[in-house]
Amino acid sequence: MSLIVHLSDLHIAHEPARQSVLFDKLVETVGSEREAEASEPVLLVITGDVFDSATDPVQGLIDLFAHLHRRLVAVLGQDVPTIVLPGNHDRRHMGVVGPHREGLFRRLRASVNPRTVYVAGCRSPFLAEVVPSHFHRLPAHVIAYDTTYLPTGLLSAGGTLRIEDLLRAHAGLPRDGLPILLLIHHHLIPTPITDLSRLDSSGTTRRLTRWLLGTALPALIANADREELTMTALGAGTALSTLHALDRAVVLLHGHKHVPTARLVCGLTADCGDVLLASAGTAGRREAVTGLHHPEAARLWPSFNRVDLSGQHVVVHSVSFSPKQSRRPPIRRQLASVERRGLKWILQPCTLNARDPAPRVRTDEATFALAPSANPRRWDLGCERRVELREGARLLHYVDFVHALPRASRLRPARTRRRVGRRVELHVGGVTTTRFPQALCRTLGEARRCYGVADFAFEWVCLLCRYGAARATLRLAQSGAPGLEPFGSTTDLTTGRERPAQVHLEGDHWVVVAQECPPRTLLRLYWPLATD
Repeated sequence: MSLIVHLSDLHIAHEPARQSVLFDKLVETVGSEREAEASEPVLLVITGDVFDSATDPVQGLIDLFAHLHRRLVAVLGQDVPTIVLPGNHDRRHMGVVGPHREGLFRRLRASVNPRTVYVAGCRSPFLAEVVPSHFHRLPAHVIAYDTTYLPTGLLSAGGTLRIEDLLRAHAGLPRDGLPILLLIHHHLIPTPITDLSRLDSSGTTRRLTRWLLGTALPALIANADREELTMTALGAGTALSTLHALDRAVVLLHGHKHVPTARLVCGLTADCGDVLLASAGTAGRREAVTGLHHPEAARLWPSFNRVDLSGQHVVVHSVSFSPKQSRRPPIRRQLASVERRGLKWILQPCTLNARDPAPRVRTDEATFALAPSANPRRWDLGCERRVELREGARLLHYVDFVHALPRASRLRPARTRRRVGRRVELHVGGVTTTRFPQALCRTLGEARRCYGVADFAFEWVCLLCRYGAARATLRLAQSGAPGLEPFGSTTDLTTGRERPAQVHLEGDHWVVVAQECPPRTLLRLYWPLATD
């Protein structure tokens, strides 16, 4: 087996202090993965968004990359080859605002040793490159494809997948039946959670940019403030069909959306190859959970993928690691395991479940109660939280955010297009009780006024199991709201995988329970809003 360390979305910024501890932990975790498989050949792959913005000082960015790369090579082995692709952040200001720039990656290519670092994306308008087999030493053919090519337009984070480039690269391969490893930045299939996310313009100080993204575009084009409309690769569906027709099994690695996922897309006929798609999370950022930007809000751990590949097997794991100076061990999730039979990938047993190797919380519970509000179109919300630690575990503090409408007053009524997080400092080892007046919408008309016409037909309460727990329990009282018809779900926020959860009655409460709950798991109870 060969080991591919798949990093993506490092977002190296020109202020190194912002990421110094995070990159220390990245190097440490990558080294641990290498030590576990010391005999395997290794390839390091970085699938785009190497840098945070193409308009930051170029030489400073390249020096920071060279320093990080030297450290990664030191823990992986001095003979480890590296393949680097550009992402949208390597081409535009903050990855969104044009024009398209190629200078940063051309400078990067000129600064590295081409015998050990292969920098793709410097041959436009030709976008696909076959990486020489003597460079990567894998039992597969490697094609690096630059999906970031957008020579026109001044506003987009999307890209391009052009069939002619794929066909040209495939035409140069020998007819040996080996699988293809295709490396790109953009996704071919939307990734969970982020396909519904709003564009985040908080990283730019340009007032005009924020106005364009948040106000002007959605006023002109429906859903123009959503990521999926401006971040996809043009031609993705056609490219996927062509990949099936290449007479080979295909493994496609990408990044872009900061969510580690895997999907198997099977060809429908015997002469169609299967495509295994695996996305890596961000290895250089701590993503806010549920859209909150409060400094104490829960954030996802950064992560990378490890891909174990032979001529007949592929196993993909996501490895999440603490971005702080702590002894918290990494958390590994198996995303996919397949065996190759000719053109087909045959699924092997795979749980998709994450196990926390050092759980601290025994019980994490949230009990909500709805009550009629002074505003007949809203609910008052009461919340009782109880957190108990495992024996011998320590947790200095636990900050929670109850999702509710913003506060309003007679002088300044609340206006919002989304919920906000009401901060709550939990009493670890005891019970914390809070109450929020006029916190949730009760009717469709009120939700339309508060959230927007298309956004909400349901309300919900949730428990974010921030640190994981042996048992997480979410309850909603029937008293005060007897006519509700709730349904539940649990979501692994690291992978975005939301699954239905059984709702059962426990006394006067509707209840959702998750056993051996990994950190950053969201339990929710939804119910449809009443008509006006």
